[in-house]
Amino acid sequence: MKHLSEHRDPRGLHDRAISAAMTLVLDQRRQPPTIADIAEAVDEPVERVRALFADERALLVASVEQALVVLIDSCTRAVVRVDPDDPVAQFLSLGDTYLDWACRYPAQFRLLQDCDLTNARHEPILRRYTDSIADLTLRMLARARDTGRLHPREDIAMLALSARCYVVGLARLVLDGRLKDWTEERDSLTTAKHLTHDFVHRMARSSQPHMAGM
Repeated sequence: MKHLSEHRDPRGLHDRAISAAMTLVLDQRRQPPTIADIAEAVDEPVERVRALFADERALLVASVEQALVVLIDSCTRAVVRVDPDDPVAQFLSLGDTYLDWACRYPAQFRLLQDCDLTNARHEPILRRYTDSIADLTLRMLARARDTGRLHPREDIAMLALSARCYVVGLARLVLDGRLKDWTEERDSLTTAKHLTHDFVHRMARSSQPHMAGM
């Protein structure tokens, strides 16, 4: 295997191993890299890599966790920049932030969505982060309902799930380059954000109490 860099990476082995693993994830796609693959990519003995990561699962979980820490921090910063009395605007900001994050960390996004080794449902270290985002989404939608922006009998849990499926699907289309096939816009990320805003505004309008009988 050709090394990922012709020059010596000044970072520590921990960060170099994670970076190499994510590059291999994007290159291989069909199966996650092994510790041996990563050791070869960073030009280090397998034993040195195993001293930091017991196996492939540990390395991949650490990689995804590192990215999720950034996601949580970015979401927190995005929400506090928006008017606290406008939960819909906060919800939109959250969606934009997630799309930005998926494009910044495409390998981690794919691992989180597609890889059994990093399935957050079965990995407590990762689940606490995904649950935190889910809880934040539920709280925003509940506040939108309580302030009259959504129908008082709106199913918040189902609404949150629909929104989550929508934005994750959009992120996948952007990363796969498929969104360009469906629109004339060149910037897929901008298009995805426009679509998300349209979806949320339509969702909010259709959930207004006066629309219930229509």
